[in-house]
Amino acid sequence: MPKKYRFLLYPLLLNSVLLSELKADKPLVSPKLIELLKQQTPETLKNGIEIRPGDEEMQRGVLEGDDLLIDKAANALKGNNLVSQYAKIDKLRVKGDYQNANKLLDICGKTFFQKPYDPDLLPPISGVGMTCQQILAGNYFLDGNLKDWAKILHFVRNVYYPPIRKISGLEQFSLTDIEMGRLSVSPDSIPPFTITDIDHQQSIPLQYKIPIHEDHRRFAENVPSAMVSLNGKEVPFFLETGAAIGKLPKAWSHSPHVHIIGHLDRSTNAASEFFSGDLGIVDELKIGKAVLKNVPFLFTDVSQAYLGLMILQKLGKIKIDKQQMTFGKDINCNCQQDIHLGSALGGDFQTLKYPITWQGKTSLVAIDLTEDNSDFTLWTFKPDFTKEEQETTFQFPTKENNKTVLSQGRIVKSDLSIDGINYGVREEFIAKDTIQDPATIMGLFILNKVTLYLDFINHKACLKPNNSDATPISQ
Repeated sequence: MPKKYRFLLYPLLLNSVLLSELKADKPLVSPKLIELLKQQTPETLKNGIEIRPGDEEMQRGVLEGDDLLIDKAANALKGNNLVSQYAKIDKLRVKGDYQNANKLLDICGKTFFQKPYDPDLLPPISGVGMTCQQILAGNYFLDGNLKDWAKILHFVRNVYYPPIRKISGLEQFSLTDIEMGRLSVSPDSIPPFTITDIDHQQSIPLQYKIPIHEDHRRFAENVPSAMVSLNGKEVPFFLETGAAIGKLPKAWSHSPHVHIIGHLDRSTNAASEFFSGDLGIVDELKIGKAVLKNVPFLFTDVSQAYLGLMILQKLGKIKIDKQQMTFGKDINCNCQQDIHLGSALGGDFQTLKYPITWQGKTSLVAIDLTEDNSDFTLWTFKPDFTKEEQETTFQFPTKENNKTVLSQGRIVKSDLSIDGINYGVREEFIAKDTIQDPATIMGLFILNKVTLYLDFINHKACLKPNNSDATPISQ
């Protein structure tokens, strides 16, 4: 997401400063929250405050979909019950287990994770409550539940904002994740996103006839697409496992089968490509025999159609190889490791992650099936190079604000191993980019030699040898 949204208010939660003694008159807004907000500039307040649970490392764990990193951060703060509770919620989020995460968030909304006999009960408006509401909104959005997502936005803007904005110096206060979108309809008018006919597995072929050629994103020539019925018309859709919400061209929003319900100010993908546009509900999508009703899409600056994780997870269980995508509840995935889904707190970003071993280290990389890896196996974005790295960089042309500029990059070679399979020496292209999040992306290469299994029902993922439903590759 853009850097302007990245002010972090960690002290609110790390040091439990919101758990201060209440005054005799029991203020509506936490005095400590007011004190810390007043330390910010009007511009920062207007652009949006990020109130986050835990420290930088815990937040990186959520973005990376790394439950071990979340545990590490929480363990460093042992004794802080609030951080411990947020760690549980974060770990459920990175598995895509929104239902159980939301149960904990419901407790937070009612009690702020405090005991009823606690002598220092929080005021009704505190950083803890706002954090829980932001996480809950993000979970609803990622799950495609736009009705409840919209209700959270409405609640925060109408319950939390007014009392804070009445305080001198805080008139411009806003929360980044609540301001990611706005609704033009009543939340109760938004129909539920549903799917039927996925009880039994079915397969649809993948095609490689159409390249991705967009003005506002990278080019990819040899990537899979699937024919999907969009309101009765067959349309090729790319499988964007590096994004949350699906995307459609702006012009398609004028269809009588599309209902615009608001606007999204930001949505990013694994490569930190930024999109905004109208938020709409499509009447019907048919993927094979599966029928999806009231499907959320972002109508934005693209000329082609993309399925995001919001839609793919509705298919229950998926297995993908280079020839076809098979899905259905009765697929025998038999995966042992948890799925990893990196995301932003508000839900404007999400990507599938998978562990690889590169340069002798195991780490999670984003898996984006709209990237063909024709030139390099891995793409990495980082804000700067060390003095030693600088000596091996070169310049290459890239687009920035519709202009061609020269950027810096370098190439690294190393052995690549995924789930114990050695792919030999591969190449990683590292680009210097101060706008995009530091991230490493692997595209279609993940399907070399193996089939990718994604079990969104049990929150598992694994690789198996191609044409095999046998035991997964040893984790």
